[in-house]
Amino acid sequence: MDTLRSLSQHPWLRRIPEGVLLASVTGLGYFSAYLSDVGYKAHFGIPSLFVEISLNAVVLAVCINIFTLIVAYLSLAASWFRSYGKWLFPFLIPAAITILIILKTEATWNKMNVPTMILFYFFHAGLLFLFFHLAHKKARATQAVSLLFLAIAMVTTGYSSGQLIAQNQQTFMVSPGDSGESDWIVIDTYKDALVIAPFDSRTRTVKPEYHFVHLESDRNEELFFTMKRVGPLRLANGSD
Repeated sequence: MDTLRSLSQHPWLRRIPEGVLLASVTGLGYFSAYLSDVGYKAHFGIPSLFVEISLNAVVLAVCINIFTLIVAYLSLAASWFRSYGKWLFPFLIPAAITILIILKTEATWNKMNVPTMILFYFFHAGLLFLFFHLAHKKARATQAVSLLFLAIAMVTTGYSSGQLIAQNQQTFMVSPGDSGESDWIVIDTYKDALVIAPFDSRTRTVKPEYHFVHLESDRNEELFFTMKRVGPLRLANGSD
């Protein structure tokens, strides 16, 4: 009961109107989902012009942001969290997000991916560590800096997660090419079109020669896609 009372009387909560807080969380969720798709497309060299935000991505981003904000707030308002949370949560939150990415991609981390994942983990753990330790200071300037670190961590998590998903995704829709031609693989979708590219299953490389195939087009009827475990993928360079 004392903890709940202290939460309701915390000055940060009284300063922020409920409507502003709700709009901020929703907007941050959309922005995180946008950055996640930007990061995914950047791995395959697709311009951000073709970014499309799905409802599932927004819901997931909003849930992660709400969880992070609740933990951040409890670390400031609840005595137990103030004592131990600042040491535990900077490492537990990035670990939870990493597990979500692994479950989404069915990833098997190879030597190329391990350094990236380690950098992702410790970069965001460092940002959260700075937030949790600076947010307890009484100076408003220091508290503002701590919130800046928290915002950077939440925003960069979206872009980094999109990159990591693209780098480690293994299952794709593949259509066999004609005799002597490359297979076609679905890299992404845009509105009512599939984004496909030539694919070499032996080297797991994708040529950055993208075609937009509308679902109701004759071209789509000529392609027969099956789900195959062919990743992780990489872009073919000019000499491939």
